[in-house]
Amino acid sequence: MPEPARAPRTQQQRRDETRRALLDAAVESLIQVGFARTTTLEVQRRADASRGALLHHFPSKIELLVAAVDHLAEMRARELKMLAAQLPEGRARTDAVLELLWQCFTGTFFQVAMELRTAARTDPELRPVLITAERALRDRIVAQARTLFGKDVAEHPGLERALDFTLQFMIGAAMTTVLHEDPRLRDLIEDFKQLFPTVLTTATTKRRKVTK
Repeated sequence: MPEPARAPRTQQQRRDETRRALLDAAVESLIQVGFARTTTLEVQRRADASRGALLHHFPSKIELLVAAVDHLAEMRARELKMLAAQLPEGRARTDAVLELLWQCFTGTFFQVAMELRTAARTDPELRPVLITAERALRDRIVAQARTLFGKDVAEHPGLERALDFTLQFMIGAAMTTVLHEDPRLRDLIEDFKQLFPTVLTTATTKRRKVTK
């Protein structure tokens, strides 16, 4: 029996597909050849898109690459949302969520973010855009973590500060993996899971007073 004919794609669907292809190509290029060699022409070539299509979605290289980070973050957020239903309860849930957070810093997302961070240090145009994007990403992580951790941890007054501590720790630990694998990192992550309840208890949402 012949398969039913598929409905033709709408113009919006074609645009969305082109945008995803460009973002996927940008991610692929950043990982394979780095920031300096990831030009708009290179991304256009990898995505098999026209120049007009690229410029329609992303008028500049910076807009394209920062959008690529957001693209990866959205993909990871969807994955975490699906995994949330499978999380255990109690203390095991906290450990599982921390493990999921650590996985965010050991894959494609972190590699792309580090490429852009390194470039932003000396790029006055990229730097402010990336700072804004990373702040929005941090807020997204905090919001999603509240859902993943469950009610008891989510309502703890020190959670946000404890998460900031966790993210900074994991960023630092993940930097080691950029150059080489260090088996001691696994032990450090496990140790941090044990320490997290203490971090949560001692953390405070109050900002430090700035002394003159």
